[in-house]
Amino acid sequence: MYSTCFVHSFRAAGSSSLLRASMTRNVGVLPVLMRNVRQNTTATPRETSPAHEEILVSQRAKRPLSPFMIYKPQLTWYMSFGHRVTGAGLAVGLYGVAASYALGGPDSDTLVAAVSTLPQAVKLTGKFCISYAFTYHVFNGIRHLIWDTSKGLTNKAVIRTGQTVLVLSTLSSLVLCMI
Repeated sequence: MYSTCFVHSFRAAGSSSLLRASMTRNVGVLPVLMRNVRQNTTATPRETSPAHEEILVSQRAKRPLSPFMIYKPQLTWYMSFGHRVTGAGLAVGLYGVAASYALGGPDSDTLVAAVSTLPQAVKLTGKFCISYAFTYHVFNGIRHLIWDTSKGLTNKAVIRTGQTVLVLSTLSSLVLCMI
């Protein structure tokens, strides 16, 4: 049975001398491997005792259901998510405005007239949101560039730079809103 498979494989190898040499050298291993496969497939599963089942059930009851029950969320998690969201939001806004302008959307005078009719609180809130997304993404990007130089990667430095990014983003956004 094995010899016919080997002969067919040998013929399929054709003129490749390396493959032919390898197959002739390993021909004695094939029956041993096939015997091991047959022995492993006929093995019966081990029986578990009721005591083992009770131990497994008690262990499963103590396991947490998700990683959020194990790990405490850290500042870097939130800042990483914020960096991605602000980057995506800024890109969507930029490409949306560019596409609108390219496709013949409203001209600048119409947009300025529409924004000037809005209440002052809405204008300030909009300016703050856009400026905060921009400044946060810029400052956090600089922080990532510093990390790329292998500096500031200790836990204390990561937390300190994260807090610095948040403070700088807030202050610069407030300044930009007042302009």
